[in-house]
Amino acid sequence: MTDVICKHCGMQFRDLRTLVSNFCSKSPTKKHEAFEGCVQTEYICECCGMKFRDLRTLLSNFCSQSSTKKHIPFEGGVKSEYQCKYCGQKFKDLRTLLANFCSKSPSKTHKPLR
Repeated sequence: MTDVICKHCGMQFRDLRTLVSNFCSKSPTKKHEAFEGCVQTEYICECCGMKFRDLRTLLSNFCSQSSTKKHIPFEGGVKSEYQCKYCGQKFKDLRTLLANFCSKSPSKTHKPLR
């Protein structure tokens, strides 16, 4: 069985049952919620594209692009290319995708396809 990680605090648990049955001070519901991406060697913010070596570090840092001012983990994982879910345009990294204008997006910025 692989470990599961809380998407709010970055804590790792042996199984999903243990994760969801524990208190999380950083979660809006006060319960841990599973990060639906797999355990990785690197994590990326879906708002700004910054990469971090672990999920806990990503979650503990400030993000100027996020409405919550905290990094939000991209559950699609680190990839060799990213595609906009509104227009289909491809980019070599998530940071470049997020920084460009998209005429088909309601927010006028590209959003990554998971």
